Amino acid sequence: MNSIWPVAAGVAPCLLALAAGQWQARGLRARCAQLQAALVAQRDNEMRLDFIAHHDSLTGLPNRLQFQMQLEHGVAYARRHESLLAVLFVDIDRFKTINDTLGHDAGDQVLVQFAQRLRQCVREVDTVARQGGDEFIVLLTELHNGADAQQVAEKIMNTIAEPFMVNGDLLDVAASIGVAVYPDDDEDIETLIEKADLAMYAAKQRGKGASLRFLPSMQAKAYSRLILETALRHALDHDEFILTYQPKLDLKRQQITGVKALLRWKHPELGVVMPLDFLPVLEQSALIMPVGAWVMATAAEQARHWLEQGMALTVAVHLSPRQFFHKDIVPSFAAILEKAGVPGRCIELEITEAMLIDKNQNAEEIVQQLKQLGVRIAISDFGTGYASLNYLRRFPVDVVKIDKSFVDDLARGGAMVRAIIEMAHTLGMQVIAAGVETPDQLAQLQQMACDEAFGFCISAAVSADEVELLLAGGQQQVAALTS
Repeated sequence: MNSIWPVAAGVAPCLLALAAGQWQARGLRARCAQLQAALVAQRDNEMRLDFIAHHDSLTGLPNRLQFQMQLEHGVAYARRHESLLAVLFVDIDRFKTINDTLGHDAGDQVLVQFAQRLRQCVREVDTVARQGGDEFIVLLTELHNGADAQQVAEKIMNTIAEPFMVNGDLLDVAASIGVAVYPDDDEDIETLIEKADLAMYAAKQRGKGASLRFLPSMQAKAYSRLILETALRHALDHDEFILTYQPKLDLKRQQITGVKALLRWKHPELGVVMPLDFLPVLEQSALIMPVGAWVMATAAEQARHWLEQGMALTVAVHLSPRQFFHKDIVPSFAAILEKAGVPGRCIELEITEAMLIDKNQNAEEIVQQLKQLGVRIAISDFGTGYASLNYLRRFPVDVVKIDKSFVDDLARGGAMVRAIIEMAHTLGMQVIAAGVETPDQLAQLQQMACDEAFGFCISAAVSADEVELLLAGGQQQVAALTS
């Protein structure tokens, strides 16, 4: 390296002095030793700087720049020898939640251990790099076919499945992996990485903890998703979202005592767009936070309006996992209640049972803090996951919502529904049945002492004004709806 020559040039005077007999041998040896040490220090420093420039400081893995160089060499080799290589884009699932709930030190521990496990899954000729954040990228060279890359992806999945030790506790970590193969999927380096990234995102959409090989259809889906995200951002900025309210019937008193707030998109050209057409994309994007805050604020203001009109209705709002586990969920919701001027008892927050049993999250603490605001906590879609009512004793849950699939099964006896109702009542919880569509289902639920129900048999989702008209109709209106 050129930077060494100024130091190395100092050796020349030593040699000249030795030849001329001007220096004594001892002084010469000491001077040369000093210069040699300076050369070594200079070399080590430059090597250290070169390592820093091409490696990640936390994990010690090659960084994006170094990976790019390795990929270029790998493609050149594959082209000359007519072999294959693969790029694996690896992303840690729910890593932001780990950082938010356990702290950045815990997150760093996960990243370091994750990097070590990735190294264990590949050969010395392969490259594992940290792309940035919780994203890693793997280069597999000298492959015989694309199936070889998928086998490595499965090996990574199995290795990651073993719990991580973080601050003395075991933590379950999952990852999503996208695979793209050169030259089968693309010959351009940048495009190859992009396609591996697309495949990784498709794996996340499948439910996370999965690996997928790139398919051309993924590009069309990604483009459609981008267009939809842009349209949803425009919808938020231009007040195109609206809330409708589906009435909930108290089966004992035969009165409407609450509503479920449901988001709708009032598109200027398409008309009212139903949640199934946009909610999955919304929940997977960062937009869920501002849109979710708007839903909670709008529902709280509506609850306050009804309370002022003498209608003490409980408004149920569903929280996505991203909202529920956000570090500011409790203070932000407290601020919403304060601004709306509505007591917490008027709001019911719905969370899924899967969110409660996620071992990586502090769900119990969050539920406790939300309960301190006075809100009701409901577990939606109960029975579709892995939770049990016995497990729910740990949580201050107010309401268990029976999934529609169990309500549909009432015609065959409804043993599961009956068991859920009895056990929930034993634990001091109320039970609400979702998706009630026929008078027969409603009658059976009443006989089983179910507390509340909602569905098309009672009412479709309607505007706030129509809810008020329904309440003004009193018992006669409810009887007409359920007959």
